[in-house]
Amino acid sequence: MNCIKYLSAIALLVVIILPACKKEKASAEPTITSIRNYAAAPNDTVVTSITPGQWVVIHGQNLKNALHIRFDGVEASFNYGDFANDMAVVQIPSVIPFNGVPADLLNTVTYVTTTGTTTYQFNFNYPAPVITGLSNETFFPGDSLYIAGSSFFLVQSVQFAGATITKYNVDSMGTRIGFVCPPKDQVPGGIITVVAKGGTASTTKTYAVGKPSILLISNENPNAGDSVYIVGAAFKDIQSLVFAGATISTYNVSPDYTTIGFVCPTLSASGIVTITTLYGTASTIFNVNDINTGIVGNFEWGNSFGWQWWGGASLESGDPNSGWPPYDPLLAGNRSMYMLLNGTPMNSGDGNNSSTAIRLNAAQWVPASNIGDAPENWALKFELNVAKPWSGGSLCITTDINGYMFRWEPWSSPSGPVDFQTNRWLTVTIPLSAFRANSATAGDGKGAVLTDLTKLIGTSGNTGMYLYMHNYGNGPTEKGYYAGFDNMRVVKIK
Repeated sequence: MNCIKYLSAIALLVVIILPACKKEKASAEPTITSIRNYAAAPNDTVVTSITPGQWVVIHGQNLKNALHIRFDGVEASFNYGDFANDMAVVQIPSVIPFNGVPADLLNTVTYVTTTGTTTYQFNFNYPAPVITGLSNETFFPGDSLYIAGSSFFLVQSVQFAGATITKYNVDSMGTRIGFVCPPKDQVPGGIITVVAKGGTASTTKTYAVGKPSILLISNENPNAGDSVYIVGAAFKDIQSLVFAGATISTYNVSPDYTTIGFVCPTLSASGIVTITTLYGTASTIFNVNDINTGIVGNFEWGNSFGWQWWGGASLESGDPNSGWPPYDPLLAGNRSMYMLLNGTPMNSGDGNNSSTAIRLNAAQWVPASNIGDAPENWALKFELNVAKPWSGGSLCITTDINGYMFRWEPWSSPSGPVDFQTNRWLTVTIPLSAFRANSATAGDGKGAVLTDLTKLIGTSGNTGMYLYMHNYGNGPTEKGYYAGFDNMRVVKIK
């Protein structure tokens, strides 16, 4: 009987102890009751959404002996010795690859201690997406493309050039959205729009599949038989090419569709350049084979002669039988008259005088009605032939208004002077927005960018031009200069 009582007492003791042990173990597991801003009262409010890199305070129980704290599955760095049992201060990881986070871990904090684990649900404050560009501005159906930017997290939809892209891949860090360009009939053209968890991003620029564009023409006033190159984009599946009214049927296109080369036929008129492809049409707004429109000086006898008969330049002829002006075989390929600047090496500070200059009479650079246009809408153009290596000294171009200048140094490179030579006549295009103010600190033509045409050409738009060589270097130039100039003109390019 005593044994039975003894065993019953032991059993009762076990029954009493076991629930107590279970209760103690359960109470040791961590719990999270709230996440607050890491700030002094009254700013230590409960956060409803949090941001990568943000400091927060986790409130709860049994938080002291933390082994891991994970936000969306990403480990946070911390010093658990600084934690209280009911409070832990921690910084959310600054980089969270949201697109690679499993669905069951999104918007969670996982808190692991030596005695247990708890998971707490919260909302992340996803940053708004930003579009910075397209991998290739020129594209065709079937091309692999990607939209570049940031915060492409949990992307919901992609609109590209009027097409809805249903199949795309987004990298884990949300910086690229890759896809294949749809067929042409599905891409009518338009902006890019990306809708992600953090909001919507759209471009102001519109995109069109395969639309060709013309950037420059190697020689806008060629002779019959000259090689001409048109540089631009999307010269694929060309249907027609018209140059100053002449249809060009034989041409070569570079493998990347950026250059068209052809031999100039005999031209009978001035006109624009038009390239039509399967995907669209590109045209210049200025004429080629035109030495009259916008002319400041074409150096031909007549009203557009332009030269003031002043300076160190000489008048030359492209006709070997002219007698006078003299003919120069080094500058062959120009059958009209032109100016030659020919000088020896210059000491530091040399130039800006009659021996290195071409001065032109006043002419109407821009019509008075266009004086309020943006400078980038107009350009100074001329034909140039640099027949001998040029590797020092600046070609300075300014006007009678003074104060702004364009300094051309095509020989300049980060590693030092590199010989520049053309060996043929080329067209040089200088947007008027490339002219810069003369600065006492930065130097001539190195100051503020021209934003007001009147500061370069006056309120009437009628002014003279002054071209000259000048050595801004600290030492003498190694070589001189030998260059022909023709057809100085100002034309609208936009």
